[in-house]
Amino acid sequence: MKHEETKELLSLIGDDRRVFRYFKDRYCLDLIDYEMQARNVDSMKVSELKSSRLNRILQKPVVNQMLKGCGKGKLLASDLMMYWPQECLNFSLSFTDWGTGDKDGDQTSRNQSNLVLQLNFDQQHTQVYQRLVKPDGECGPFEYWAHPVRQDARKTMAWVRMDMCFDSGEVLIEEIQTDWLRKANRALQRVAHCRKTTPLLKPRQVIGDIHGEYHQLQQYVEHYLKPYQSIWAEAAMAAALKFIIEELGMRTIYYHSFDTGQKIKRVAGAPPRSLYTQLPKRFAFEPTEAAPRFLQQDKWARRCIKAIEAPSWYCLSY
Repeated sequence: MKHEETKELLSLIGDDRRVFRYFKDRYCLDLIDYEMQARNVDSMKVSELKSSRLNRILQKPVVNQMLKGCGKGKLLASDLMMYWPQECLNFSLSFTDWGTGDKDGDQTSRNQSNLVLQLNFDQQHTQVYQRLVKPDGECGPFEYWAHPVRQDARKTMAWVRMDMCFDSGEVLIEEIQTDWLRKANRALQRVAHCRKTTPLLKPRQVIGDIHGEYHQLQQYVEHYLKPYQSIWAEAAMAAALKFIIEELGMRTIYYHSFDTGQKIKRVAGAPPRSLYTQLPKRFAFEPTEAAPRFLQQDKWARRCIKAIEAPSWYCLSY
């Protein structure tokens, strides 16, 4: 999007705190709900689900459990909305923009601006983080303010960058990423490695803005962050789809393949390949050689696509 379009969209979205609750594989129930919405029905037979593109998620424990309790072999939309186990992770959502369209380093497909959804930890996490890690400084040891994260008391676990075109009704998810979890893991590994030769070494002697003790850092990373480690990417994708489908009302969603995304966004490093291979498949995205129409109509993007051998994307359409 053009920078002014992103700013206008942000003004419409507002800055009210939005609560997002998530548990592992919750996205499976969301996908079934979106399928029902697309078919304009409030229930689906189990046999219909088995013959649909959602067949691959039916063996997930959360879905399997719900299907066992289906009366008359039907799954109701109301059942999907009501299913919330006690163990949920709580987040808040916020939004910002990324990219100005005047430099390649923004890693945007159209060299324009992106809307960013930020998935932020809840207050309970922040209190534990402050107590155990004891960060020193305005920007904590697991943050990187050169990325589109919040720079206040709310801490961003992950973010999703999106380009979109309301004329074509398409959204392109450019990137899903976390700094916090990656940097926390690396910090513990780095300190642990140094303590092999200097057993009494304190974390702040290795990473200056961590003032907690080693056992506290270890407790935070290995115990407290553990529930987030396995779900952060799916939670971020689930939050993005919920926003795109339910708030923006857009139902054609693209996601970069690994190789095409690397080239069209001019990415210097190498993000985890699984984010651009396994993740979209889990969410029932289908591979496609057809680029989003708004990329085909953009001179900058069209030139980049022509230079890529066998470009491809993933698409989820309702």
